[in-house]
Amino acid sequence: MRLFMPHRKAGRNLQCQVHIAYKSIKKITIIPFAPPKSSPRAVIPARLRHPSGAGRSIAPLLSIYLDLVRFLAAIVVVLFHTWQEFYPASRIRWPGHEAVVVFFVLSGYVIAHSTSRPGVKFADYLKHRIARIVPVAWVALFLGLSISVAKGEFPITPTLVNLFFLGQSGMWAVEAPNNPAFWSLNYEVWYYLIFAAWVFSPHKHRIVFTAIATLIAGPKALLLFPIWLMGVWLYNNTPRFSQSTALMLLLWSLAAAGALYWFNISDFLRDRLYQAFPPAWRFHYSSQFIYDFLLGIIVSIHFAAVASLDQKTGHLARIEKPIRYLAGFTLSIYLFHSPLNVLNRPGISALQFYTELAVCIFLLAQLTERRIKFFRKLLDRKRPVHVTSA
Repeated sequence: MRLFMPHRKAGRNLQCQVHIAYKSIKKITIIPFAPPKSSPRAVIPARLRHPSGAGRSIAPLLSIYLDLVRFLAAIVVVLFHTWQEFYPASRIRWPGHEAVVVFFVLSGYVIAHSTSRPGVKFADYLKHRIARIVPVAWVALFLGLSISVAKGEFPITPTLVNLFFLGQSGMWAVEAPNNPAFWSLNYEVWYYLIFAAWVFSPHKHRIVFTAIATLIAGPKALLLFPIWLMGVWLYNNTPRFSQSTALMLLLWSLAAAGALYWFNISDFLRDRLYQAFPPAWRFHYSSQFIYDFLLGIIVSIHFAAVASLDQKTGHLARIEKPIRYLAGFTLSIYLFHSPLNVLNRPGISALQFYTELAVCIFLLAQLTERRIKFFRKLLDRKRPVHVTSA
């Protein structure tokens, strides 16, 4: 049953629509009407404009753009680790660390979206993260360990530490065997758990569980955690700009990020930090956190601008399928390329190396990242209950 009640406020007539639940007449939800389609606020229905962003979907074209960005970011990381080996005289410096900052903002945005869906429980959240991360991560670790054993090395302890994503916890700096890129995954997994502790824990235990996860993650991971939280904030508070403002911010964000990298601001800020606080060198991958924080803000502004230009980027929809397909290899590209650098041997050309690398990553992804649905079903499978007779 629906009742329409007139209401006068500030000289204007507003209407409230009252939904009375069929099962319980005591439960009444008053929801204001959405404004007309001509209004800018009509982009998001009133019932979805919840303060926490609960249930709000990502615009399809923005989602395509984000998938494109994360695929390109993974390619940049590969080139960062391999380019100089083939072109030592090249002046091109690929922004590998900067690509990780982009990943962090993207990750926070996507996780905020996944936890905003109605009815999501911690068990569901955990299963999805395990199915997404663990198969690729563990195969990459096994691959790196196998290469070390073939060389006569036995890095068992580093493998076990990274197996549980503890390689960068506390002030440790335990590198995964033959996989320098693994450090960011150690950070990210603990971001997932800190966020989950805050979102899913009972109110009375929230602070305790969050504090425990924070302590295990350690100070190095926490220095870059605000960058990950920028993605969470952006999802819950995505601003809407006019087309001209969005275009200006888009161009400005690209120029600002390029300037930060071109003028090597990261080294400048890190050197000043070392002078002011010499022990900061122990922060390792987080030692340029000031620069990373600035870059994270720029990346967030860039994504916000793209969200406002969504209706102007319809051409992306024409190549949605290849973008989605390639984005399905992102984690595999990121974690498998370093151990597979063993393919680089004397006399091999860049074309042959990158071709072999692509083929090997493709095959490994078929067993891991491309089978996420299989792993989810495996985790969802309920064990049979055995009843014993008296």
